Amino acid sequence: MNAFVAAGGYVVALTYGKDSDWIKNVLAAGRCELVTRGRTVRLTAPELFHDERQQNVPRPVRPILRALGVSDFMRLATSAS
Repeated sequence: MNAFVAAGGYVVALTYGKDSDWIKNVLAAGRCELVTRGRTVRLTAPELFHDERQQNVPRPVRPILRALGVSDFMRLATSAS
C-alpha cells in the first residue's frame, strides 16, 4: 500500500483498483488504522476520488503512478482519538 501524508491526513494510491476488499471494508467501517514508521495512526472519513494528474501525491511518485495507470485514490482524515 502506498500512503502519503496530506493536509489533515493521508492519501492512499489504489494500485489494485478501487474494488479491493480492504477498500470496501474501510468504506463500510468509516475508519481504519495505518501502521507507519513504527506508529499507529487512526484514520476516519474515507473518501474515494479519481485524479488523472495524481496531484495529491508527491511529485517524484507521480510518473510511477502514471506508468502503472493509477488514477484512483482514497483520502483519509487523521482522527483526534
